Amino acid sequence: MTHSAVFLSVGGCVALIGIVLLLAPGSYVQLYATDYSTGMDFPARRFAPAVLALGVLLISACAVERGPFLQRLCLISAGAFLGVAITGLHAWSTGIARPAILWAAAVELVVASVFLWLWVRSRRD
Repeated sequence: MTHSAVFLSVGGCVALIGIVLLLAPGSYVQLYATDYSTGMDFPARRFAPAVLALGVLLISACAVERGPFLQRLCLISAGAFLGVAITGLHAWSTGIARPAILWAAAVELVVASVFLWLWVRSRRD
């Protein structure tokens, strides 16, 4: 698996989540939150441009040559997805999130592992 394929696929998924948060935040929040209110749409919609921008940044990284910047981006991305997974697991353990968050956290841990693997592999090249 090349770094381009990883950045394109993960970036596409992140951008899609950003679009959903912008256009239909309630559908996303209700998937994971145990207690939903329409007031939750505002922070989700407000955060959407940052998520969309992250997706575009990851997609753009497909064209970046291997080197120090790409290594750092892999490590930062691994940390970000690990952090998101940990917050999801914490939310589930405290009863704030539905069990669906466990599937999301599992995917996020896999994505973090792939980015970490790319970072390790790029340091050997």
